[in-house]
Amino acid sequence: MNQPDCQVHFEPAPSRLVGEREERLARAARRLRYHFSFLDDCLRGIGPNDLVLLGAETGAGKTDLVTAIAKANARARKRVYYFALEAEPKEIERRAKYAFIVELALKASDPRAVELNYIDWITGAVDGVARRYDQEANQLVLEQLASLHTYYRGRAFGLDNIEREFRTIRNAADLIVLDHLHYVDIDDDASENRAYKQIVQTIRALAIELGVPVILVAHLRKRNLSARQLVPHVEDFHGSSDLIKVATHCIQIAPARAIEAPKWWLSPTFVHVPKDRHGGANGFVAVCMFDRRHRRYDESYTLGRLSDGGTKWEPLKPNDVPAWARNNRTVQS
Repeated sequence: MNQPDCQVHFEPAPSRLVGEREERLARAARRLRYHFSFLDDCLRGIGPNDLVLLGAETGAGKTDLVTAIAKANARARKRVYYFALEAEPKEIERRAKYAFIVELALKASDPRAVELNYIDWITGAVDGVARRYDQEANQLVLEQLASLHTYYRGRAFGLDNIEREFRTIRNAADLIVLDHLHYVDIDDDASENRAYKQIVQTIRALAIELGVPVILVAHLRKRNLSARQLVPHVEDFHGSSDLIKVATHCIQIAPARAIEAPKWWLSPTFVHVPKDRHGGANGFVAVCMFDRRHRRYDESYTLGRLSDGGTKWEPLKPNDVPAWARNNRTVQS
């Protein structure tokens, strides 16, 4: 892959700073939001060349999170291209439509809105409630998610597909989501770690070349539950540790089972940023509430730190909360 000339020869530092401020501010104007308050507060959004590696164990909510990010950016009129390699056809659209149905039912103060849940909706068990909002939800998808484009894999999807498809949308995309890394085909005879490293390196190079940020979803290795660690370790990404080195940012999520949910529809979730190439990892672990009705996270969160070898989480005292944590809600420990 060809790289810009400025990366392949020496040049005096002062000459590289010609026009630096204008270029930096232009890039800043292109930053996107996660539309997830903790990540926007902590990381200040998504930069044009970022490769964000998002990891969680199976069933911990990776697709829910990236779908919410993709949907929110599309509602903000950003052009989002979502490679749904793990999903069945129309799954991302169905997840988005279901969230609109719940939003409409709650707005209408429908007494049967409490019956709505995603698994019953896709199996038709709550159609008596949902069908009255079906056409309006379709209209909201048409009006608000027209800039969300999805790609579902066929029998094969490998590194060649990534390079070809990314370059095809180079002038049409503001954000690319690839969900996920471990559904990209690798050669049977290849070293798994080396193959995944090559895929991530290629995606990172494409993000720089095309000037389009990429959110890359990845599995985490199954943890040893006897260790009782609340949050996965940065080395728990399935594949080579080089995955973390290549990415500009790493985000990990895990169920916060020890935290009591204030409402039945809320799922407490630990969110951790073990790598931030620009700001540096800060060691904080946030407890965020996932709203199972709307399939999105609440605006407020609670910052804390792990102790006792990662087996206990303690909220920060008010005086310890950093200034950037604008949406932090301090609670009593």
